Amino acid sequence: MDSPTTDVTPKASISRVTSKEVAVAAGVHQSTVSRALRGDPGVADSTRSMIKELAQALGYVPNRSARTLREQGSRVVGVMVDNLDNPFYHLLLAHIHRGVSEAGYSTVLLVDPLHRRADFSRLERLLDSSLDGLVVSTAALDSDTPARLVQQGIPIVLAVRSVPGLDVDIVEPDNRAAGREAARHLVELGHESIAVIMGPAVVSTSADRLRGVLEVAGDAIDPQNIVHGQYSHDSGQSLLQRVMQRESPPSAIIAGNDIIAIGVLDAARRSGIGVPADLSIIGFDDIPMSSWHSFRLTTVHQDVQGMAAQAARCLIERIQNPDHRPAHYRYPASLTVRGTTAPPRSAHTPR
Repeated sequence: MDSPTTDVTPKASISRVTSKEVAVAAGVHQSTVSRALRGDPGVADSTRSMIKELAQALGYVPNRSARTLREQGSRVVGVMVDNLDNPFYHLLLAHIHRGVSEAGYSTVLLVDPLHRRADFSRLERLLDSSLDGLVVSTAALDSDTPARLVQQGIPIVLAVRSVPGLDVDIVEPDNRAAGREAARHLVELGHESIAVIMGPAVVSTSADRLRGVLEVAGDAIDPQNIVHGQYSHDSGQSLLQRVMQRESPPSAIIAGNDIIAIGVLDAARRSGIGVPADLSIIGFDDIPMSSWHSFRLTTVHQDVQGMAAQAARCLIERIQNPDHRPAHYRYPASLTVRGTTAPPRSAHTPR
C-alpha cells in the first residue's frame, strides 16, 4: 500500500503494519480482520485462515492495548433510536440505561433517522472499537443493517421494532393486539367510518398495528382512508387535512402513535373540528404528554419500562453468553380512555 508523500520520513522504514492494511490486502472490512484474529466464530473458517496468513506475511502485530480492550470489553453498549422528537424514545433510553447500569455497563446514544439509514461502515467501526453490543430500535422491515451486524458477530437486541428471519432477541409490544384494542374501542362506540394515519409502512410497528386494526374494523375503513407518513406531529397535521377532504369524511382517526395523534388533534382544533364531538382520535404509546390537560388523549398504553428492562437483560446476556438462545418477547398493550373519543354524531345531526 503506497504511503502518502507527506509521511515519507526516516521513520517510515520502521512503521507498524496496521489492521487497515491487512483488511485492504484481504478485501474485507477492518473490523473483520480484528474479529478473525481473535477467533470470533462469526467469521467463516476460510476467511479467518486467509486473514491470519496475510497478517503473518505482512508482519502485522496487533496493538496490545487495543487487543486488551477488545478482549476484556469496553462495558459500553449503544442504543440506536430513530429520533429524539418522540418522548417515547427518551423513556426507552432512560430505562435501558438503568438496566445496563445495574450490570456495570454504560450507554451511548446513536440517532439513526429512518429516512437516512445508517452508514454501516461507520457503525461497524464504532462497534469494533468501543461498544460491546447494541440495542436497535430503528430497524425497518427492508433494512439489512441488523442482519449484517449479526453476520459480524456483534451482539444486538431489537427493541420496539422487529425484522423477520433474524436469530436475535426481539422485545416489542404486541402491536397487532394493540391495533385490535384501538379499533374495538371505536367500533364499540358506534363508529362506522374510520381513517388510519400510520407511520412508515416499512416498519413493523405500522404493519402490525394496521393489521390488528383491520381485523376488527376492516368493514368501517375505506382503503383510501389508510395513509402513511412519518411518526411526527407534522404528519398528523398534514394527513388529517387529506382524509377530511374526502366526500364522506371519517368520524374517527386511529393514529400510528401519540405524536401523530397530537398533530391530528391540533390540526382539528385549528380547523374548527370538535374533538370528540365531531371527530374521535386515538393514539398508541401513552407517552406522558398524552395525559396533559390540553390533550387528554385516548391511547393504547405500552409498557416501555418493562420492554426496556427486558432489552437490557437480553443484551447483557448476549454479550456475556454468545450461545444464549434468542427469544421473542411481546408485551401486552392496554387501552387508556381519556377525552378524545366518544360516540359519533347521529346521521341526522349536522356536522
